[in-house]
Amino acid sequence: MDNENKNGITPEVVRAKVEYLVEEGYRRACSDQKVEVLKIDGNTYTAFQGELKRVLPVRSEKPATLDVFSLGGLVHFIKADVDGMFDDPERRFIVRVVNPRRVDVLSPVYGYYKEREVVAKCDALVPDIPFGRYMGVDEFQIMLQSRFEDSANRALVLQLSGSLRSEQSNQIADDGVSQKVTINRGVATAADVTVKNPVVLKPLRTFYEVAQPESPFILRFNENANAALFEGDGGAWKLRAVANIRAWLEANLKGCNVEIIA
Repeated sequence: MDNENKNGITPEVVRAKVEYLVEEGYRRACSDQKVEVLKIDGNTYTAFQGELKRVLPVRSEKPATLDVFSLGGLVHFIKADVDGMFDDPERRFIVRVVNPRRVDVLSPVYGYYKEREVVAKCDALVPDIPFGRYMGVDEFQIMLQSRFEDSANRALVLQLSGSLRSEQSNQIADDGVSQKVTINRGVATAADVTVKNPVVLKPLRTFYEVAQPESPFILRFNENANAALFEGDGGAWKLRAVANIRAWLEANLKGCNVEIIA
């Protein structure tokens, strides 16, 4: 088993195939009968001593996939057409929106083996957002301000999290849907603020050229005055993000020899 690769081909099998090819080549070279090369229905065959064999084409080398990191760069690559791939009306390329953070450009099916190349791929450079994890107030506020679009709801969450202190943990009332938090105002006064869940926010989760889809989040505070956001839409935002990417590509690739699939 140690000498067997993942396809089940052992060194002994390889050696036997090589010996067969050498013997077959020697037999044909020593024969008086010529090997005929025939073209039938566009395919190549060899005829030798009444035996007809099909010659399979050699797989051509594929060019390296071009990597870009913005939808604008991908559109520029297609429109510039440096390699002359997109100007043939008989060869229609596919621009496939794989997910909210990935778009591929696929070639038409070609060759005997009906292969398709990934000509270019575009990966969005988006920040990692630690949903579902409690964190300190400072870290939580930095995350909100650097990885979420500005909105009234974001400002409210920033205000609440910034006013919360660990010594107030015994003043948090929780009914599973909302939390009532006592926030100190100055030295002598306090106010009760109810945090309604879910809260709708716009994280930076897809390409910056398109509108960031908003979605509901569950905002929670624990007894240590740490805060966390839990996704509350079951991933439905991904469908909206893909639709936004497709609409943007259709507008910016209008007239190009591509089909957008999302």
